[in-house]
Amino acid sequence: MKSRTGRLTDVRALALPTPAAGYSLHWCPLTPGFGVRVTVAGARSWIAERRVNGKTVRRTLGRVEGRGAISADAARRLMVDISSELQSGIDRMQDLKAERVARVQAEAEDSLTLAAALRTYVDKKRRGKDGLALKARTKADYLAMIEAGGTSSTGKPFADGELYALADKPLARITADDIRDTYKDTLKRSQRRATYAMQVLRAVMNWHGVKVPDSPLDKATPGRDRLVLPKTAGDPTPIPPEKLGAWWRAPTAKTGREAADFYRWMLLTGARSGEVKGIVIEDIDLEGARIVLRDTKNRTDHTLLLSSQAAALVAVHAKGKKPKSKLFDITDPRKALVAINKAAETTISPHDLRATFASVAEELVSAYALKRMLNHADTGDVTGGHYIAKSEAQLRTAWQTVADCIAGAK
Repeated sequence: MKSRTGRLTDVRALALPTPAAGYSLHWCPLTPGFGVRVTVAGARSWIAERRVNGKTVRRTLGRVEGRGAISADAARRLMVDISSELQSGIDRMQDLKAERVARVQAEAEDSLTLAAALRTYVDKKRRGKDGLALKARTKADYLAMIEAGGTSSTGKPFADGELYALADKPLARITADDIRDTYKDTLKRSQRRATYAMQVLRAVMNWHGVKVPDSPLDKATPGRDRLVLPKTAGDPTPIPPEKLGAWWRAPTAKTGREAADFYRWMLLTGARSGEVKGIVIEDIDLEGARIVLRDTKNRTDHTLLLSSQAAALVAVHAKGKKPKSKLFDITDPRKALVAINKAAETTISPHDLRATFASVAEELVSAYALKRMLNHADTGDVTGGHYIAKSEAQLRTAWQTVADCIAGAK
């Protein structure tokens, strides 16, 4: 509500009525743009209002009464100064607000721990090329690095996460020595885990814009003080050719048992363990002998063209299930793998089955057919990405050729 009264003085300002709700504005008829704001609680402040660049700008000049109060004459003089500054592009209130915001942000950043920074990172990080969020498995791997160790349900102890020692430390206070010490401690577990932890730490710091002086992870740091992280390299350990037949026969003797068939199916298709566990019945076209793997590691859908052996296993485990049901509804098939390895006298992991598929296929099909079968990205491969196409018939033949070789191994 706005009202017009006589010249505003200290006495008149104190005598203004209190509004029933919100606040009321009372303007001085002799000093345009000068007035008093009265709130429902009875608080009174001198205010100034003027048009700047086509917009109405209102500023509080000071209190009418109480601690820090100023007189009407003092408020008028201040109004002239502020009006002049606004006209020339200076806005002290906005400057103060910006300073407060910067101060609050600085304080927040100074108190932001690595644990909180990592949680924000996994929640909000998006890939630059397609805007997709991190996969759930990747998020879980990152977050496990800041978790404390403990004891499993079987009583087996497990270590703290690789970055746990820094988890509660403010991100902006992590030092170069902190990074080196964490790397050295993690190296005691394995080079791979130490490298992975440093890659995650560097990514989180870069994402939050935190620069550590002389950071051993910064390329600008002199070589003598820098951590040279080895490039990630695969360590394939496929089933030895002379034991492939024995390994295949071990789970085949248990046909119909879900865990055993799960591992056989992985070997026949070259698919990743997590992708196979995610297959639901509605993504299966048994008549067309194909399955679509959804949102794979490289964030694309991937179609598997089933060999006769793989299709037969699908038919067994898809029978009678609802569209949303899992093809292989298993939680922990590791006991079955232990039994298979024992029978075949091998020490094969689930990922080794993908390596075995690739190793067998490498001698039987073209390199570009194998690349399509494994769903590897064409990043940087101009020839494969733009010039070589593989038809469904070619790929289906390739999958069948590999499956026949595996199933026929002696």
